[in-house]
Amino acid sequence: MSTPDSRVIIVGGGVFGLSTAHWLARGGYKDVTIFDRCNFDTNFYNPADGCDGASADINKIFRATYGSQKHSQDLALEARDIWLEWNRAIRESQKSDLPQPLSPEDELLTLCGVYHLADGPNMIPRYVENLRVMEDTAPSFRDLQFIKNNADDEKRASARGADWGKKYHLFDQFKDGATNGFLDAGSGITLADKACVYARHLCQKAGVKFVLGRPNGELEHLLVEGSGTKKQVKGIKTRDGLTHFSDLVVLACGPWTSTVLPEAHRSVEATMGTVMFIDIPEDRKDLREKFHPDNFPVWRFIQGEGEGRRISRHAGREAEIRIPRTKGDYHRHDVTDFCSSKGSHLTVKFTNFQDHPNEKGTRISTPRTKYSAEPIHTVPLYGLELMKKVIGGLFPELADIGFTDSRYVRNQLERTPDQFTSIWKWRTVQEGEPCNGLEEGEAGPREMSKLRLAQRKCVHRSSSGKADRVSAAADFVFSPKGSTDLSPRLSNIGVKEKSQL
Repeated sequence: MSTPDSRVIIVGGGVFGLSTAHWLARGGYKDVTIFDRCNFDTNFYNPADGCDGASADINKIFRATYGSQKHSQDLALEARDIWLEWNRAIRESQKSDLPQPLSPEDELLTLCGVYHLADGPNMIPRYVENLRVMEDTAPSFRDLQFIKNNADDEKRASARGADWGKKYHLFDQFKDGATNGFLDAGSGITLADKACVYARHLCQKAGVKFVLGRPNGELEHLLVEGSGTKKQVKGIKTRDGLTHFSDLVVLACGPWTSTVLPEAHRSVEATMGTVMFIDIPEDRKDLREKFHPDNFPVWRFIQGEGEGRRISRHAGREAEIRIPRTKGDYHRHDVTDFCSSKGSHLTVKFTNFQDHPNEKGTRISTPRTKYSAEPIHTVPLYGLELMKKVIGGLFPELADIGFTDSRYVRNQLERTPDQFTSIWKWRTVQEGEPCNGLEEGEAGPREMSKLRLAQRKCVHRSSSGKADRVSAAADFVFSPKGSTDLSPRLSNIGVKEKSQL
């Protein structure tokens, strides 16, 4: 049993490692050290500078509605207060007292609102449940949520100010008004990378130590003693050849957990989803103003039931797109982040099975990124086509810019459910019951080798065969034509001549 005097090593300096270290230090633990292969002290969790963990992102959606998963709702509402306290602390700080590159103008949580939309005129059951649970358990927060096409809620939204009245009506013409949903004014976006920078700053102030970068901070393997039921982890060995002993080792490796701890592959599995970016040019002040968080909320759109069917061969999954936009100049210029898969309901989640690096005969799903030994710079075509259809139909002005970058968002699924993991519980395959295609493991239809990937670039060759120029491939360019890979309902959403907003 650990005590405040225990030596604690945390492998992984992302959000889970940082939050664990922060709360251990606040609880009186005096000897906590985080190891990570990334140089977070110099790259500041920048996803364009070697950081490929899920925490290293320009933004993440913050939402508080989770339906029957009340424990997640409670965690979100509690965390919201902490986010707002961090906003206040940063705002009242001198720039010299903040870690680079933060400034007092930075807002880690922007309450720009989240518009939850779905196909069809009637409220889908998920949204009905979200609002019911919030009404029953957190009525004051329910007052911040406004049902689309509801006269009373329209008045309530407008009463919060003209900006909220405009946001409430932003999607009135989307799909000729045949959509349902609600605007949540109590939610918004977090600046994920800057939040991690600030959390690391708080950890350092609390006495947490950091060993970052290769080879010093990169784990080679765990130091294990004993076998069977008496097996114990006594510390870690890093790539510089040094050993570090501790009383407790915490693995905060996210989807890389099974790579570090082979036994974990029976309990967790790395999954990936698709993220696309559109960089709004500096000279398009009109678009930067239109999509600024002061004027535009995050929005998510659910298209029908079971649109993942063509990929998974199983029903029961919705096709969902979520879109936040980051304000300010940071890493990139103003960026609109188009996310087809974030959170617990994904357009298409998939796996990438490889041989375990240290355990012969074991195959595990392993994250693959642009910084992997075998880098990847594209995404599955299905999710990309879906985004092109929906986004191109809503915003032809963005279609003219096209997608400028891509990445994967990585999660891990736990097979052992409890009150905290029920959202991510592992669904075993049962005869006659639908599943999502991931339970079948490497043999399933969503393993990366079975997916058709988008082509990112086209190489144009002269008559002699020599490459003379490179351009963006059609897969990354918006097109008014439907895709044969999509269901008829999705193919009906095409680029229109006039914006529906």
